[in-house]
Amino acid sequence: MADLSHIQRIREQLPATSSNIYLNTGTFGPLPTLCIQAVQDHFERELREGRIGTKSFENTGNTYKQARQNIARLLKADEEEIALTDNTGEGLNIVANGINWKAGDEVITTDHEHISALAPLYQLRDRYGITIRFAELGLRADRPVDEAIAPLINEHTRLILISHVTWTTGAVLDVRAVNRLGHEHNIPVLIDGAQSAGAIPLDMKELEVDFYAIPMQKWLCGPEGTGGLFASREALKHITSTYVGYWSAKNFHGDWALIESAQRFELGGRQTAAIAGQNASLEWFEHEVGHQWMFERISQLNSYASQALQSVTGLTLLTPTPGASGLLSFTIEGKADEEIVTALRERNILIRNIPETRSLRISTGFYNTEEEIDTLVKALQEL
Repeated sequence: MADLSHIQRIREQLPATSSNIYLNTGTFGPLPTLCIQAVQDHFERELREGRIGTKSFENTGNTYKQARQNIARLLKADEEEIALTDNTGEGLNIVANGINWKAGDEVITTDHEHISALAPLYQLRDRYGITIRFAELGLRADRPVDEAIAPLINEHTRLILISHVTWTTGAVLDVRAVNRLGHEHNIPVLIDGAQSAGAIPLDMKELEVDFYAIPMQKWLCGPEGTGGLFASREALKHITSTYVGYWSAKNFHGDWALIESAQRFELGGRQTAAIAGQNASLEWFEHEVGHQWMFERISQLNSYASQALQSVTGLTLLTPTPGASGLLSFTIEGKADEEIVTALRERNILIRNIPETRSLRISTGFYNTEEEIDTLVKALQEL
């Protein structure tokens, strides 16, 4: 049974969950009050004390360091393996553009990737003349990903890029198998963690990860413009920094040298107030919500929703393994997906559609309740 008092305390910190039935964390998660307070506190301090001087600079450096440490604990990684980014797309671009591409090189991805992953590949194709090979996973993304990728590897393959959790169906791909496949052929593997970070347990060492990009604004309920990139020590040899700045270097001027850690991928000043909010959200998850509880709750609600939705006439579930992630995708016969999203919004139920598959997708957040799922199901039945 869910701890109702714990859920209530959580929902009190997330005001947006009171004004709507919020089932779209996979796009944007609701912001916690303490996150906004941390952002405001940072701005107010700068307003009072200014943004220059030794103390201000030390505060900025400590805020960044704290963020790397918080992300590292979430990913079960080391602080030196974390770079701060603005979003998943920046992390994916850092790695994709860090390879010295030439015409004829190839990259492997899947037919279930988000535009944030595909956009840098399309740009590299147009700029350098590389070839993009797509591993076909099927409509539900339930084909074993390593089996789909293995036949596409050849002497021209320079990078493999896949999602951990597909944004289309919520399928959890076997990234460890793909990482091992890449290591076997000395090919770096880049993972899009947009729908996994904060939704399922992650351990970079256990998954044998090279590169893993995550956002904060989805399942981690953080501010926009914050995220992180995991880069293992062993994988750094595969890529070169494309753009660099103050935080990238350990020595400047005549003694120019990049930092010997993932921090080499960071530029200059970021929106430090947002990073303060990022820290507040990450620490709230770790110390108040509880990582293990959060992951179990997301999974339980996902399984509950998959069962409850079976009562909707004409509904076909696309998610191959309900409960494996926080996403659940389905189609409803005879109804346009966009029309359903609009009709539900008028009832203060927030979900989204996936244009590529003409399907609907809900996100079972750790803060949602079984009653909210039941309300969704009733609304779909009436529609």
